[in-house]
Amino acid sequence: MEIPRRLIELRRAVEAADNRYRSNRGENATVALAVWSDATAALAQGIAAYADEIGVPHREVESAVRRATGQHAPAD
Repeated sequence: MEIPRRLIELRRAVEAADNRYRSNRGENATVALAVWSDATAALAQGIAAYADEIGVPHREVESAVRRATGQHAPAD
C-alpha cells in the first residue's frame, strides 16, 4: 500500500513530540504534551480520511504508516 507523504510526516511529528514530552518536566512537558495531542489527532484524522478514500480498514492504514516509518504495529 502506498502511504501519502503527509501521513508519514505526521507520524514522525507524533514520535518527535512524544520524545520531547518524555525528556521535559514541568511547563515544558505540558507544552510538549499539547503538541503531541494535536499531532496525534491530526494523524488519526489523516489515517481515517485516507482509509475511507481507498476503502480499507483504518487499522490497516495505521499499520502501514507504522511500517513506513520503521515501527512495528502493536499486536492485537
